[in-house]
Amino acid sequence: MHYEERMNRAVDFIGQHLDEVLTLQQLSDAAYLSKYHFHRLFTVYTGVPVAQYIRWLRLKRAAHQLCVNRSDSVMTIALNAGFESHEAFSRAFKQMCGASPASFRLTPHWDAWKKPTASSNNTGEIKVDVTLKEWPARRLAAIEHRGDPQQLGASVGKLITWAKAQPMNLRPKPGEAFGFGYHDPKTVSAEDFRFDLAISIPEDFKLAGEIIEKRLPSGRYAVVVHIGSRRTIGDTIYGLYRDWLPNSGEELEDFPCVFRYHNFDHEVAETELRTEIGCLLT
Repeated sequence: MHYEERMNRAVDFIGQHLDEVLTLQQLSDAAYLSKYHFHRLFTVYTGVPVAQYIRWLRLKRAAHQLCVNRSDSVMTIALNAGFESHEAFSRAFKQMCGASPASFRLTPHWDAWKKPTASSNNTGEIKVDVTLKEWPARRLAAIEHRGDPQQLGASVGKLITWAKAQPMNLRPKPGEAFGFGYHDPKTVSAEDFRFDLAISIPEDFKLAGEIIEKRLPSGRYAVVVHIGSRRTIGDTIYGLYRDWLPNSGEELEDFPCVFRYHNFDHEVAETELRTEIGCLLT
């Protein structure tokens, strides 16, 4: 099934269940996709993150209700759209179309509702050089970061401090430090953000406490190299998902996006940082 068809299935599912609580698992199942990749692929094909799309669809329906169901109060329509207060609904409505619900009811302007507001992701073609590589399995010592992505540095510090305190040298060699991205930080709330940081360790090394065991599975990965600041790594990721994957004939495995670090900020200038981005293929 082509990726565009899968996204259409997700869009149809949203429309058919708009008044329900929609979960990532439901939407990724509807699209026959891994939940780890659904967010990015949905944004690629619709131009907006899934949460923003759902909100736009609910607000657009509310805009029609304001004009057709004139006897209904704004609060009633706000509740039907999933908002708990008049203020929250009015704020979101005005942000979406530039007018308050009351003003729109008096003088409707539909141009703003033609399509959801585009996200800030780069919409121009991003050329990426993708290589298919066989990566061997690795046993990893990992720390699970949960929460604000701006605090990732603190989790990195904990992992490094732990590694330095071990009786054997666990300082990561180039290509033996990893990150596992479960979410796109642009499309998930800070408190829901999840990212694992890990380094390779021997099979017989014992782990305890906050540092836990993770496994990088062996297999065939689609790999693209990002050179430069990791703050702009999202552009390279979208080049992989949007401009390479749809025409590649490849299928993504149910496994998070993998970041393989070949150097670090304390070693080289930011412009020289080298990160491999790998997606496990079926």
